[in-house]
Amino acid sequence: MTYAVLIKLKAPYGISVYQPQASTTAPAYPLPPPTTLVGALAYPYLRKSISLEVDVIGEKLYSPARRLLGKVIYASAGAEGHFRSRDIERIFQVIYMRKEHWDKYEMFYSIGVRGVTHYLDENIYIFYIISDPSLLNYVYGIVRLGRKESIVVVEDVIIEKLENAIRIKESFDTFFYFPTRVANCPGETAYTSHMPKLSEINFTSIKSPETEEYCIPLKKIHSELKGEGALISIDEFEIPVPKEVIRGVRK
Repeated sequence: MTYAVLIKLKAPYGISVYQPQASTTAPAYPLPPPTTLVGALAYPYLRKSISLEVDVIGEKLYSPARRLLGKVIYASAGAEGHFRSRDIERIFQVIYMRKEHWDKYEMFYSIGVRGVTHYLDENIYIFYIISDPSLLNYVYGIVRLGRKESIVVVEDVIIEKLENAIRIKESFDTFFYFPTRVANCPGETAYTSHMPKLSEINFTSIKSPETEEYCIPLKKIHSELKGEGALISIDEFEIPVPKEVIRGVRK
């Protein structure tokens, strides 16, 4: 059985998710990309079963979150509105210093300028398509999106069988991001951004992630599906998805 899952959260301090291998001064993604959403669910799901920070496969190091690939088929996020800014933070940098400087207390800390995204009324929404029912209880345990300072609070969770959430219609209204290949992206009320997609290589150490172009709504937008798109409706939220993630599910 495959399920559609909608999670309503509060993000009181904003969310900071940076591009892989980017400097600490890089701007934050406007919304958590799919890989971050899988990591958010992996944290409560895996923390009692494993204690490793990384999975070692051959000579490669992977994030343990990769174990959820195939269980989480699709992930997206949305907000009624958002804006991006930068925060100044005190950074503990001893772990990056050469050994000869370890006794120099004045060098222990530095200042970093970090990108952060804030959301209208602190509300952010996550959508998953999940094929493993054992994951469903853990969606209530999501406490952060990205780094540990990006704290969130789950306010409500709606779970439906995916077959009951599929809608047969061409137009829709949404504030969830979606791949530009599945629907039109109206330039007046949305913009495009490349974000990491759900592939195994994006859960290992790489210089450049595999990305896909997504449409990021600035507010709720009206648009139409393309040939590769399908539509999910859950709790009155409409979410465009690629057709391949619902393939084999009967309406």
